[in-house]
Amino acid sequence: MSIASNTAKASLLTTEHLRWCTDGNVILDDINFAVNQGSFTGILGPNGAGKSSLLRCLYRFVKPEQGVVCFEYQDIWQLDANDYAKNVAVVLQEAPSHFNLTVYDVVALGLIPHKGLFSRANKTDDEKIAQAISQVGLTHKVQQSFEHLSGGEKQRALIARAIVQSPKLLLMDEPTSHLDVRYQIQIMELVKSLGITVIASFHDLNLASAMCDNLLVLNQGKLVAEGTPQQVITTTMLSDVFGVCAHVDQHPQHNVPHISYYYGYIQDNVNLGNEHA
Repeated sequence: MSIASNTAKASLLTTEHLRWCTDGNVILDDINFAVNQGSFTGILGPNGAGKSSLLRCLYRFVKPEQGVVCFEYQDIWQLDANDYAKNVAVVLQEAPSHFNLTVYDVVALGLIPHKGLFSRANKTDDEKIAQAISQVGLTHKVQQSFEHLSGGEKQRALIARAIVQSPKLLLMDEPTSHLDVRYQIQIMELVKSLGITVIASFHDLNLASAMCDNLLVLNQGKLVAEGTPQQVITTTMLSDVFGVCAHVDQHPQHNVPHISYYYGYIQDNVNLGNEHA
């Protein structure tokens, strides 16, 4: 499958010839793409494809050996770390431990890039925090310990923290992979409603198809497909990248690609490249 160019004047973040290695192994190899302002981009790929590693490069957790990541046309490693934190928020797959912090305290952490670690919240800050907590539906748990929340509630609190941070870009690393179906849909619909640029990795391909404007597909560290869900979610891609036989049709509600998987690989020793083609 060919990779289409997505460069545009409205690009918020771009990567050019990105390469990252660890322990002598190439994890990401010659990754090139652009993400437009206000878009929702999903990163897909099997386990070990490089999804989390790519996101780590984007939020400056690791520095690539080659290539460049640009935010608003500036190399992110040339930007001041605090300035970058003001513009880019991160929600990870595993909710971090916040010890005895309340929901309010965790959400208030979104102010740190703007005010510093030990600055007190003023009235305007308090209103902003309360509004974010209300937006994610946690007002009734504002003084509850973060550690005592359910998985879905923790993710909503972290999204509220990101709202308070007021980023231009939100990066998410499979934030719904351990959640019940209802919370998966609810959280991703909440994120999409924020109206900011989002890049998120997905385990659930149907959820990605439903939520994303554009998709990036990684396989063995390479970007092998890029485009809209209609362009990317095909039986050929599913066979070549994920090694599964599937039927792709349209979702009855919103007409995006919807995947139905075939079963019986072990019993029938199915040839994944040809069966049900």
